Amino acid sequence: MRITGMATGMDTDATVKQMMKPYTMRVDKMKQDRQIVAWRQEIYRDILSDTTAIKDTYFSNLKLDTNVLRKSNYDGFDVTATSSVAGESAGANATASAGAVVGAYKVEVAQLATPDKIEGSTVTANKSTKLSALNIADNETLTFTYKDSNAIVQTKTLTVSENPSTAENPTISKNATVSQLMDAVNKGTDGNVKLNYSELTQKFGIESLQTGSNALLTVTGGAVLGKLNLSSTVVEGIDAIAKITPPGSTVGTDVTKSSNTFSIDGVNYALTKKGITNITVAGNSQKTYDKIIGFIDKYNQLVDKVSGKADEQKQYKYLPLTDEQRTSMKEEEIKQWETKAKVGLLKGDANLDNMLTSMRRAFFDEVEGAGITLSEIGLSTSRDISQRGKIKVDETKLKAAIETKGEQVTDLFTKQSTKYPSYNADPIGDERKIRNDEQGIFQRISDILQDYTRTSRNKDNKKGIFLERAGVKGDESEYKSVLSEDIKKKDAKITEMIKSLANRENSFYLKFSKLETAMNKLNSQSSFLTKQLG
Repeated sequence: MRITGMATGMDTDATVKQMMKPYTMRVDKMKQDRQIVAWRQEIYRDILSDTTAIKDTYFSNLKLDTNVLRKSNYDGFDVTATSSVAGESAGANATASAGAVVGAYKVEVAQLATPDKIEGSTVTANKSTKLSALNIADNETLTFTYKDSNAIVQTKTLTVSENPSTAENPTISKNATVSQLMDAVNKGTDGNVKLNYSELTQKFGIESLQTGSNALLTVTGGAVLGKLNLSSTVVEGIDAIAKITPPGSTVGTDVTKSSNTFSIDGVNYALTKKGITNITVAGNSQKTYDKIIGFIDKYNQLVDKVSGKADEQKQYKYLPLTDEQRTSMKEEEIKQWETKAKVGLLKGDANLDNMLTSMRRAFFDEVEGAGITLSEIGLSTSRDISQRGKIKVDETKLKAAIETKGEQVTDLFTKQSTKYPSYNADPIGDERKIRNDEQGIFQRISDILQDYTRTSRNKDNKKGIFLERAGVKGDESEYKSVLSEDIKKKDAKITEMIKSLANRENSFYLKFSKLETAMNKLNSQSSFLTKQLG
């Protein structure tokens, strides 16, 4: 506690405060600069949050129903299937995709496709029975030859052994259970061969995943087969046979397929049993329309927010409040002031401008091979420069395009590049241009959002543009972004300036203290002389 001005009669505190004002103003200015950077980061992170939300909702494989890159979400049809026999379940189910003809179909299933099978005889066991209890010994084997999902012939041998298993040489212990044996066969053949055991019938069975007359299954290993009461004779699979009568026709067409699930003319059939099924395919453009509009509405909201921040005029007279200014204002007044002070902080920001330009071009540029343009389906980008590429929709035109040109509409939005089908954070040469030209509009938007919100690093060790600029909470970029580093530097400078401020203030008080001492001495001498002179 300082007691000053006793000798001089000066208000030392007020004088020092006035002398310190130029220096405290510099600290206040640095604090204001720091607050502006923090607000910029806050605005950036808000935009990043909205951008990430759109990416996670409309471009994620974890959200199939809203994924606008998923072609099945553009199937504008309602499909019903009923048996020709009242009270019975349908013998075929169906879905419709782009290119399907609306109307009534009749499906007559004569036989279902079956896999290659090996059937067994009774074995006294259960799924917990150990292989050793079935007299299966070390070094005995089962060898499976089959066709994989690409119709390529594969051969795998499962060996009873305690040695570690490999992909090429799967093994199983004789102390393993029947259930574990079933899993080992399934895993060892990548699911292409299935070993079954029914505790009800107490029989083993083996079958191929592939069905039809071209399926393949051979199993060798007589010792193990014998102990499982399995024959080595294979019951060969047969093809599915059906007759399909399309809308507008009275004559059915015979269809033979190796699988019970197949697609013809945009209708995806799944045969389940013999019999006649009546299938009705009805157009439902509203369903596809709602998917497209749902995304476009969110897209337009994002464009509104980003363009608003990039174009709003800065309020230069509203600077961040100093500590002294805050003490003289009410809370509501502070809130209103800071709202105005945040306006225009990202005016002309290059990252925001580039993002808006890229997204507008994603809609504007032609999609190679789509066979249809944006204007043909009733979509257009606004000509108003202040709208910055917001999408306008002609509802009637879009619904008509969905109903009559559904496949082309789907390609316009979801078509994948044939040369570069996957997003690459480090495109080489013309890779990005070629990919952009070949792929659909929503694929392009997905790439742009990846560029700005990507959490993985590219070859230059950089994450997405917004993360590098402002960072995101919960990620290492929260403390290592450009704006975070700028804030840290300003914090360090402010700390240094406050220390310097304290030293300067102490220096002033020391000088006034010396003045007080001198004045006390002078006053003492003056008093002495006065007394001596009477």
